[in-house]
Amino acid sequence: MAVLVLDSAPLSTFARARQLPMLDRLLGRDERFTTTAVMEELRAGVSAHPELQDAIDLPWLRVKDLANLKELRLFAEYSRRLGSGIHDIGEATVLALAEAQDATAFTDDDVAVQIGRERGVNVVRTLALVARGVRHHLLTEPEADRLVDELLRAGGRFPFRPGEFIPWARDQGLF
Repeated sequence: MAVLVLDSAPLSTFARARQLPMLDRLLGRDERFTTTAVMEELRAGVSAHPELQDAIDLPWLRVKDLANLKELRLFAEYSRRLGSGIHDIGEATVLALAEAQDATAFTDDDVAVQIGRERGVNVVRTLALVARGVRHHLLTEPEADRLVDELLRAGGRFPFRPGEFIPWARDQGLF
């Protein structure tokens, strides 16, 4: 069982697409955490997107604070590299917690992915998670394509247009 630390971007995208039950299914038996900063980001968006409340209320998502000197030191390093905007702080807490706990960070932010991987953090993105769902027979290819199209319509930023996930995933070697 893996330990995942979820960032606001994938949580927000799945919530806005009303696909949180599918996210739960794709994460399987992995332990799932997020940070207080990520929850604050989600709360800040509820007035514009009420469906974000569903992500805040997930019974399977535990919230952790950075609790020790190692986590705080890592947070300072990530904040220095990512910036100090509200989303940057959430990503910095996710990466710091993932690195400190030897967990996997789940984020779709390109810069956060790059910096986390440079530091040796295992990082997973939404499209890799969906592809894993296909490989593990949790989704058929048409179901995965429809799911990704829903995520795109909900504001997900992916490198293709609707209906193009399967060919893209094949080209990327995800299947």
